[in-house]
Amino acid sequence: MNYFDCHADTLTEIVKPGDCLEENSGDLDLKRAGDFVENYTQIFAVWKDAKKLDREDPDQDFLRLYHRAMAYLEDENRKITLCLNGAEMEKAHRQGKAAAFLSIEDMSVMGKYIETVYEMGFRFAMPAWNYENQYACGASFDQRKGLTSKGKETIKALTDQGIVIDISHLSDQGVEDLFEITDRPIMASHSDVREVWNMPRNIQKSHLAELIRRRGIIGMNFCAAFVGEKPQISDLLKHMDAVLEMGGEDCLAIGGDFDGCNGHFPAGINGVQSIPLLREEVMKHGFSEELTEKIFYGNAHRFVMENL
Repeated sequence: MNYFDCHADTLTEIVKPGDCLEENSGDLDLKRAGDFVENYTQIFAVWKDAKKLDREDPDQDFLRLYHRAMAYLEDENRKITLCLNGAEMEKAHRQGKAAAFLSIEDMSVMGKYIETVYEMGFRFAMPAWNYENQYACGASFDQRKGLTSKGKETIKALTDQGIVIDISHLSDQGVEDLFEITDRPIMASHSDVREVWNMPRNIQKSHLAELIRRRGIIGMNFCAAFVGEKPQISDLLKHMDAVLEMGGEDCLAIGGDFDGCNGHFPAGINGVQSIPLLREEVMKHGFSEELTEKIFYGNAHRFVMENL
């Protein structure tokens, strides 16, 4: 089975003694990926609540977080490898390894290192998390506040380097501002459809339409609060149906948000080990084999090959 997941917080959430990327007590590890690990691509977020950064030296706090994430990947280099472009992703799979990409979740967390984001190996960036920062405003904070002047300048610099901007967590006005300053494809790595379940972090259809027009990607978020009230897998499928009804067959993907949901998922999803079951449920829903393959791997793979 091929699998591409556009967002997981695992590398910054491995905290219990003895836990590692091979096996841990969270939602995602390579052991539970099992038989599909060699056909698996994962975008890992590097993240920390900005309010909890070391007040005396926040830049070094981020650097420690980054080096720890890199060490987890290096420790399992027989099974997974950090990739910087599409060609390296395909090479990893030919070698029987999972492929990993790095994303920064909240650009403000990087401090002065925002200037070296590309050289550090990041290929995706979210301007904000749940708060307002010097670059942008989070959707959960205020939908009416958008990108700051510094945010617009920084995003232009990042996209010129080849960084893909991720609009998950970004406010509605921030998304509008982003569409005005760049015409490049963008990603909503872990968001569902607001008109299906009304919560601020989900993407509204007007923005989804523009994402589809640009051949971007929207990764379906498994977090229960984004899917519905006491959700089942059938509720997640409603979000998929909404994307497809808008012509998003080439843009629909998975962004499970493993290790970012406190274990709260639709009934039947418990972690990465549940992906084969979810794939079966998608097929039972009536999606063709070709469409199901696009959702679980092909669309995100295409996006990386075209944009990295």
